[in-house]
Order: sequence, then C-alpha cells, then structure tokens
Amino acid sequence: MAGLVALAAPEAKIMPVRVLDAAGRGNVWVLAEGIGWAVDPDARPDTDDGAHVINLSLGTTRPTRLLETAVALATCNFADDDDAFSDPGFAADRARCARGWGAVVLASAGNSGSGDELMYPAAEGVKGSRAVAASTLDKGLAGFSNFGGWIKLSAPGQGIVSTVPGASWGTWSGTSMAAPLAAGTAALVLSSRPPSGGRPNPRRWLPEDVLKRMEDRSAAQCSGPFKLIDAQAAVTNTAAPDPACP
Repeated sequence: MAGLVALAAPEAKIMPVRVLDAAGRGNVWVLAEGIGWAVDPDARPDTDDGAHVINLSLGTTRPTRLLETAVALATCNFADDDDAFSDPGFAADRARCARGWGAVVLASAGNSGSGDELMYPAAEGVKGSRAVAASTLDKGLAGFSNFGGWIKLSAPGQGIVSTVPGASWGTWSGTSMAAPLAAGTAALVLSSRPPSGGRPNPRRWLPEDVLKRMEDRSAAQCSGPFKLIDAQAAVTNTAAPDPACP
C-alpha cells in the first residue's frame, strides 16, 4: 500500500503528498510530517488552507506514539490538559483546531487477510479517523482484507480501475483502493448540509460527525462483519438499501 492524498476546499482540490520513495518505502517520521503539512500547508493557523479529508493508502504493523499523535492533531481530537500535547510546538495546532479546522482521516486496514494483524495508523483508534476494509464485487468481505473489531467500515476494493505510473490505467485490488473511495465519500458528505442545519459548509462538520453519518447510512455486507459505505445514502441522509446478494 502506498500514498497520502488530501482533499481541501473551497476549490475541492486534491493535495498529493509524497511520503514514500520510488520503491514505495518510507518511515513514520516522514509520514507524520506529511500529515502535519496537509492540515496546515503554509504553517499559518489563521489561514484555512488545510485538508478537509486525508486518505492514507499505506500502513505499518508497528504502532508508534508519533503516528497516533499526528492523526490526533490532524483530526483535532486531543485534550487541552493532556501532557503529551503541552509542548509549545503544538501552539499552532491548538490555534488551528480552535477554529474547527480538523480533517477526517481514512486509512487502509491492510491486505494480509488476517483477523490478528493490526495496521497503523488505521488501528490507532483516534476519534475522527477510521480504518477501511475492502469489499468484493458481490459486496462481501475481500479475502485479502484484514478484519477485526478495530474496523467499522468497508468500501469497494476489488478490481478497481485507477491510474498507474506512466500515464496509463490499471486494475488493482486492495484496501489501498478502498480507503480513497471512503475518503471521497467523506468529501461528498462535507459538501452537504451539516447536522446543525444551515447552508452546506465543510468546516461546520466535525470529523467524527462525518464518520458517524457514513456509518449510520451504510449498508450491510453480503458476507463479513462490516458496514459497506453508500455515498448517496450518506449525502442525502437516507437509509442505504439492502444489497442484492448472490
């Protein structure tokens, strides 16, 4: 799995953030730096130029406090009285988050087909972020997708047509394909009327509210324990129809 992509408004532009090398390898320090840059590119917390949604089609089986902290800062879910965030270096994040400029974070759950393997940062469990499993064409859980109680959502991840290096197209499968479809759904929800009412405004949504809407308006899988995202139901705030299972 490889890639960090962020979505920002008001132009709804895509912000590709290079955190891996040409061979698809990287480290948590660069990833954390990329997440931090995505939510405040100009390093000025008084300007709203940061990501509204962050997709992480990557992961590591090694948990780190660094990635947990980076995701908590991105989603603006950290306590003012938490000693872990008492360093003066977090002042800009506090100022940004005081304005409600947090991002929804969606991350790949991993492709080992395991119920025991945890993939990070997807498994960090930070409020405002979610792990995404992969579903099949017949709306079941993909055999390669990790599973477990730390995952709540799934998205199509089998036979997904996408761009590949060399200005071409290819068909890929994996939770790295599922996570960006969930991220795209989050972006669509952000463009709809917020729970508090009024005109659509992405910054009137809390990251956790976006994810709750996606979960509440998701459909049951034909096989597997997770809810399958339904973009139309999430945006229109209506019940997702039952899938036509084989």
